[in-house]
Amino acid sequence: MKSLDFYQKRADDLIQQDAGRNRMLAAMEQMWQAQWQLPEAVSGLGWIHKVVSTDPHDALRAGVRVLSSAEPRIKVLPVGLGGLPETNLEQVEHALGWLFHQANRRRQASVLRDIVLSALLYDQVCTQVVYLPHQIKALQAVGGGTASLRAARRAGDFVILVRNPRHVHVRASDWTTEAVLFHQVVPAADLVSFWGSQADPIKEKLAADMQGELRYATVYDYTDLETRVIWCYLHPDANLLLPAAGLDGGTSPLEIIRRPHNLAFLPWVTRIGGTSLHRDPAHQQVPLLYSVYQSGQWDTQNILETLLTSEVIAYAAAPRLKVEGISDNVEVDYGEPRRMAFVPPGHKLEIIDAPAMDTSLAHIADRVSQRIDKSTVPRILQTGDFPAGTAYATLNLATQSGLKSLAPYKELAEQALAGIFQQIIDWIALDGRPVLAYHQNRGQVGQQIILDPAKLDPSRLFIEVALSADVPADRAARIEAAATAVRELGYSRARALEFIGETDPALILAERKREDTEEGEES
Repeated sequence: MKSLDFYQKRADDLIQQDAGRNRMLAAMEQMWQAQWQLPEAVSGLGWIHKVVSTDPHDALRAGVRVLSSAEPRIKVLPVGLGGLPETNLEQVEHALGWLFHQANRRRQASVLRDIVLSALLYDQVCTQVVYLPHQIKALQAVGGGTASLRAARRAGDFVILVRNPRHVHVRASDWTTEAVLFHQVVPAADLVSFWGSQADPIKEKLAADMQGELRYATVYDYTDLETRVIWCYLHPDANLLLPAAGLDGGTSPLEIIRRPHNLAFLPWVTRIGGTSLHRDPAHQQVPLLYSVYQSGQWDTQNILETLLTSEVIAYAAAPRLKVEGISDNVEVDYGEPRRMAFVPPGHKLEIIDAPAMDTSLAHIADRVSQRIDKSTVPRILQTGDFPAGTAYATLNLATQSGLKSLAPYKELAEQALAGIFQQIIDWIALDGRPVLAYHQNRGQVGQQIILDPAKLDPSRLFIEVALSADVPADRAARIEAAATAVRELGYSRARALEFIGETDPALILAERKREDTEEGEES
């Protein structure tokens, strides 16, 4: 077993390697959260009113809404299950869907929405699939607290944790993912409660802290194909993130665990989109807002909108009347609608037109906004607005073209979901005990499903996941195309229903058969 110092250096190398990537991802978060600072040249001017464009946020929200509104369709291919019949394949698909649904219910935010947002915002998805029986057993061995895990198990055996890619660093080769580093800041008391006797060094450090200042811990969790190592640093600030290798002359690391994990798989699901043609991680990932960030379009748009709006506001109280004469003895009545202005002899009263908005600034701001739309998600997918009288064919073409811009992130989310379901099977095979699931037929009695690890071979199992874009025009076009394929090409109804986006074609066909039978009996 290698020393803790070895893993600290490995972790520090991974973090340094991703420094440029993290700067880009931090900028993506600022656009998502609409956080922007005025340039110093204008920030001190009293007439400036800061305006921040929400175009990047709106584009991301549109992408999440389109890709996460429909349940994922799970497909287990027969080649991965040996000689199991087709009905068992459907049962495995239903069981995985149920386990995912249960894991989703226990979270405050939707697992699917977080995965899609991570794909769009970061071009990377990082998740952990926690098998609660295994986690409870491991914590019991070290005297850790298991009450919350036992309570969580009432909603199913699996927990899906979606991590922020900024806090995850991956070491990958041409063959596979070899190691994952995850870091976060947590309350020190939570570490002591969770890790039991493994947290004795933390307990000692807290006991020696007479001032009670060391309330938080920066935790580093390093996992490779063989080993898991966790260490931490105690500090008083919840917003402080200490380096993996520590500070010179600073706090020493407190080791929590350093041992083989004895798993046949890496307990992480990490998927990265983008390209592998660049060696620099800052350009390997291509989030939805990549071109907006690299070109500085958002900064330009905010500056233009700020100047345009500030100028209009600054002139909002500009004088509306001009008096010419030897004195200022002109009286203007602002009361009744029939008000009058009393102008003495030798004086002239003229109306001053309000300053016009700078059309050049407005034109350039509109052009930049259109460029951001072109670089991200077309406006038709964000708002659904289109000119009155637009032909359906034109609307459908615009919708399909807009959906193509989301294709890389849709595929990334699908790959991440497939990896999650694959790891669920890995955990079941490792534990060796059957897992119960459930499938509720609409209007019928539900069916209990047993996932038996003796009948599931993870090394041969192949899972595909499909996400359907939930756009009315696209769905209508799919229905028409599916109906034509069934009617004129002899296409399978089950395959046509899958093409439309239905997650359970067999149930729909069974319902249709039952309705036909009832209609026949009535007639």
